[in-house]
Amino acid sequence: MDDHGQVKGGDETRERVLLAAQKLFAERGFESVSLRNITTEALANVAAVNYHFGSKDGLIDEVIGHHMIPVMKERMRLLDEAENKYRIGLVPVEVILDAFMRPFLTVIQDGGEGRDLFCRFMGRCMSERGDRMPDEVMRSAQRVMKRITVMLSDVLPDVESEVLVWRLHFCFGAMAHTLIHEAGLKVLSKGQSGDPDFETTLQRMIDYCKGGLSAGGSVLTDRSGGQGEFLF
Repeated sequence: MDDHGQVKGGDETRERVLLAAQKLFAERGFESVSLRNITTEALANVAAVNYHFGSKDGLIDEVIGHHMIPVMKERMRLLDEAENKYRIGLVPVEVILDAFMRPFLTVIQDGGEGRDLFCRFMGRCMSERGDRMPDEVMRSAQRVMKRITVMLSDVLPDVESEVLVWRLHFCFGAMAHTLIHEAGLKVLSKGQSGDPDFETTLQRMIDYCKGGLSAGGSVLTDRSGGQGEFLF
């Protein structure tokens, strides 16, 4: 018990389960990991998971929310900062992209997370759970995406809105792939990719995505159906 007579064991078990789940989800993906895998890793039992989280889906929501909500808040803060800085003119494309991508670095530094584990987990969230986020995360993501889309539309007026949405979709796909598979690139390239720090990788992603977003406008076909909303 603690000084207030409360039992700590339950909280400690809950934390072990959360940490084990994050690690295994990052390494194997959300669908491939069973509750048994998680409880074995956490030295807990299935009853403890059901007690604290209700189910595997409840546990997934808890882990995602714990990591994604701070990222969404940091994105909004950086977008606020950018708009205040460029109050007279339009916010440049690279600054908007930086506000979207940099929070991964910021949250790692603030939370003491291991870079590789955190990045792979975030990549899994984007690639595997983009349309199945917890409600609070979904609402936050939609606010961020709407704001980024409006800001990019202002600075890239020659790019059709439907084309812009798809280009953003491609950019976020590239980012998710990089977060999950950055280590694999070193093996595939036989070391030619080097061993860049997060800041260098971030700037390379921003340069790449800026080029794609800013390319000449595309002509829409008659079969273009449009896409109203997206998350990642």
